[in-house]
Amino acid sequence: MKKIVFTVALALGLSIGAKAQVLLASDFESVWTGTVVTGWFGSKTNITLTAGDSAKKDSIAPYHGSYCIDLVNTSTTSTKRFSTTPLSVTAGTVYNVRFWAKGTGKIKPALYGVRGVGGGYESASYFTLSAAPWTVYNQQLLADSTNANAQFIFYAESTASGNLQLDSVTISAVGTATNVSLYQIQYTTATPANSPFNNKFVTTGGIVTAVYNGSTGTQSGYYVQTSHANAWAAVNVYDYNHIVAIGDSITFSGQVTEYYNETEIQQIANFTKVSSGHQALTPPTVVAFNTIQNEKYEGMLIKAKDITDLRYNAASAWYVFYDSTMTLGINSEDTVDNIIYTYSYTQGKKYNITGVIHFEYANWIEPRFLADIDSINVTAGIKNFQNSASDVTIYPNPNNGLFTVYVNGLANENTTDVILTDITGRVVYKERLDTHPGSGSLPINAGNLEKGTYFIQISNSQSNTTKKVIVQ
Repeated sequence: MKKIVFTVALALGLSIGAKAQVLLASDFESVWTGTVVTGWFGSKTNITLTAGDSAKKDSIAPYHGSYCIDLVNTSTTSTKRFSTTPLSVTAGTVYNVRFWAKGTGKIKPALYGVRGVGGGYESASYFTLSAAPWTVYNQQLLADSTNANAQFIFYAESTASGNLQLDSVTISAVGTATNVSLYQIQYTTATPANSPFNNKFVTTGGIVTAVYNGSTGTQSGYYVQTSHANAWAAVNVYDYNHIVAIGDSITFSGQVTEYYNETEIQQIANFTKVSSGHQALTPPTVVAFNTIQNEKYEGMLIKAKDITDLRYNAASAWYVFYDSTMTLGINSEDTVDNIIYTYSYTQGKKYNITGVIHFEYANWIEPRFLADIDSINVTAGIKNFQNSASDVTIYPNPNNGLFTVYVNGLANENTTDVILTDITGRVVYKERLDTHPGSGSLPINAGNLEKGTYFIQISNSQSNTTKKVIVQ
């Protein structure tokens, strides 16, 4: 994967409304008891004097008053926390953390106690400081649950030059997430084409069209789309806390961000899975290949027809395609990527390819599984790729997971792979056969499969045939 984590830092001079409820206003001038100041050093504080790390009172050139706090964590790989004492937060409320900082290192606000009742962290992105003068920062955080004993946290990292100073912290409840549609989030005529809700918290929802994983195989996020929409109605959701599947109808709150001009939603809270099995509500929008760079298709599930594999970019691990709408050599190429599903295309061959449009410096098609990749000769769900297995029959079909594959005209190969995948592309059965020219049959015993649609692929170096299997 070329990109796993999608984050963005806010450095906005937000104004706090007159009706904002202030939970904490601290310039570290209140009562100090030894090395601890009132309102701080909560139970989640783990910056200690161990190995030189510390959170300590500093009277040298504070931003306001007589004191500020020095946060020292010289590690460039691990974070340390400096937290408030318990504060009460309410589910669905947006909290603004306004603070002044200077020095060298990285710092970010976070909120503990809001991932479900009583526990879990919600954090944003780091602000990076480089010996600048005192500067004001604002970060908004959304509470996922109500907790009378939540703690607001400052993470510190990479203070290699000695310290990072923190002063004049104000934490306020500033409102709730705005209810908007995916169309309202995406539609814009501005240049650059940033969302009109950029850096704001929203509540929205849609049908999940694709799910992608991180480097450890766990879910990193997904794409959601408005049902039956064909433009300006999908978004990339960066969320590893709520597990979803294609076809789920979901609602959620989160912060709209722009990551290198891709509109994304992160800090997901108030998540609800309404129902499942709605794949048919988001059919792919058929588009000309030379139009996929249009902003209105960002995040959308689309289908590009009759596109030809031009070459493989080995350095970047993606495939370059073109179609009849393009003139070779003149803005003629676009990319089919493999962040979600990896497939080896045949140079010079035409395909119909379905996938979500992912933006990473440009719009790329991201197929989700084998069923998204068809040749031009698609008939009744059968996909033939230079097929020399002239006749493949599944019987019975539909079935209960017990069926036989009959093949006439096998290629002259010593080995043939038989792979059965579910609709997400997950392999559920695999076998390598010693095959010879002529006809053959293979009984499949997959009686433990759940009801649904599967795809069986029979492949060797000379042929590759895929057929649909229905388990009832």
